[in-house]
Amino acid sequence: MQHNHFRLFIFFTIFIAVLPGTGNEEFRSTWVITWNHIDRNKNPVQNMNTIRTIMDNHTAANMNAVIFQVRQSGTAYYESSQEPWGYYSGYQYPGYDPLEFAIEEAHKRGLELHAWFNVFQTSSTMAGTPAAEHPEWICRDQNGNVMTSYRSVSPGLKDVRDYTIDVAMEIVNNYDIDGLHLDYIRWNEHTNTVQRNISTEMELKRQDGFITPAELEQLNTNLSGRYLYDYLHPYSSGVPEGFDSWEKWWRWSVTEFVRSLHDSIQAVKPYVKLSAAVLGKYNWSGWQGYGTVYQDAALWYNEGYLDHIMPMHYHWTSSNGFLGMLEQDCPQCWKIFIQPGIASNRPFTSGPGSYVLEEYNAWNNHNDIVNACRGLEWVDGFQFFSYGTWRDQNYFTTAGNSFFSQKSKLQNWSESQNVLQKPILVMAAVDSFHNRLTVYPVDLTEPAWFILYRSLDPETTPETAKILDIQFSDQAVSYTDQLSTMDTSKVFIYFATIADRFWSESKPSNYIFSNNESLPIKYSLSQNFPNPFNGFTTIKYGIPRFGQMELSIYSLQGTKIQTLVNQTLIPGEYEVQWNGHNAIGQRQSSGIYIYSIIADGNRLTSRKLVLLK
Repeated sequence: MQHNHFRLFIFFTIFIAVLPGTGNEEFRSTWVITWNHIDRNKNPVQNMNTIRTIMDNHTAANMNAVIFQVRQSGTAYYESSQEPWGYYSGYQYPGYDPLEFAIEEAHKRGLELHAWFNVFQTSSTMAGTPAAEHPEWICRDQNGNVMTSYRSVSPGLKDVRDYTIDVAMEIVNNYDIDGLHLDYIRWNEHTNTVQRNISTEMELKRQDGFITPAELEQLNTNLSGRYLYDYLHPYSSGVPEGFDSWEKWWRWSVTEFVRSLHDSIQAVKPYVKLSAAVLGKYNWSGWQGYGTVYQDAALWYNEGYLDHIMPMHYHWTSSNGFLGMLEQDCPQCWKIFIQPGIASNRPFTSGPGSYVLEEYNAWNNHNDIVNACRGLEWVDGFQFFSYGTWRDQNYFTTAGNSFFSQKSKLQNWSESQNVLQKPILVMAAVDSFHNRLTVYPVDLTEPAWFILYRSLDPETTPETAKILDIQFSDQAVSYTDQLSTMDTSKVFIYFATIADRFWSESKPSNYIFSNNESLPIKYSLSQNFPNPFNGFTTIKYGIPRFGQMELSIYSLQGTKIQTLVNQTLIPGEYEVQWNGHNAIGQRQSSGIYIYSIIADGNRLTSRKLVLLK
């Protein structure tokens, strides 16, 4: 039989105790701002190609998620029934749905897509935006003066919270996102002394997380000018009923939004992770989340109102600075305030400001910062601000060859109970330097994450093995492992798992070790031996693909005498024996019989055999 250039690999089932450690789990992403993925002066094909490049760059860096901006200033970059298209699409349908296309392209590459959603900062006054349709929602100062630039709606208004949740839930319900990521999830930091007429684009270019020294000074010296009130809660009416200070009411109103939105998501798609970009300093210094913009991020994380917390760590440019801010400079650190959240296994990831590192000529500190944070077992990964800076520095391949040289998966972040069946793994060598692996799911009804592993350790597990590939699919997936010259002398162990949307993994598939036998390229039947026979005869057969197959014995008149094989098999060479009896154990008379392979309901190949008594 001609076998071409393929080789068969031996399949073993191995039972191995799970070892501690999560060395191959790490969240990795960048923030993709609207103007990085869409240009009003480009045609749909050009903008779609930009999105493809964005996803390719994340893949080159061995990242596993993309934070993709879809709501900005009260406008949308997706098909919204509630808000208009944004400035960077020319305030009109751009010829494609940016969010839908980005999800599709991310999932093709095994990347999660987190829809980045600006919450209370709604500066646009285009028709259909909150600022235009509900000017009464805009925040006011102590004298009742309404914001005239950088407009923000009041978190203290129930109508604002309900409306914004409706806008967010339209995304959750209509798109296959993996996460919803909140930005500007706080009260604004503006005062009436710095309000001025500025261009739309300048307002859009302002990014969350940082503040100028002049603005910070105004926060401390012009308390009456801060826009922390609204038409139903004016300063003149005093602290809202049920609260003993404005500060508590401000914090409660934002927390109430986060809690309610999380409940809404959990009711329909509990696997969609709710995350938030929060200020890099929780409750210390002059510019902080808790005391300046009334953002109680630690509470949200500890109580489970967030599934993933992403502080914007833009004030630090060295590994020592990050270590201090995270746990070494307590009480001016995160760790002491978030112990319940850490214990819950919900992700806490660090957010280096790559644009700050560029500005301070500290770009090469990325490597040290990443490795320093990895030394803290409770830090679960990174999100870098922003994609555009990494693109301009041509840094994706560099990261993929250095501190992100090994692929990583996402951690199981919920209490989801794994119900997925372990997959089946098949492998063939295309040549000496390429192994083709195919992972077959069993009873998979919805898309899931296929994770392919490789190791030299005979006691390897999903916690310790090297990840070769991650794909998102509801059908079988394939991957070609390219080997170096040194690799060809090694015996690798391959296996796979399937994880649900919570990243709860199945048990490992069969483990594979290689030898030099051949893998069939088509269904085949060998002549039985011995032939003729009067006791037992052996039939060898080959199948080229995973699936249900049958091998049966027939009389010359076409009557089925006995079914020898009827099961789902993986590709390979097999053999089975027939003792000359029918299905109920009766010895058959001497004569000529037909044996055939049947797959997908079709008789594919047949041979004759002779039975002698």
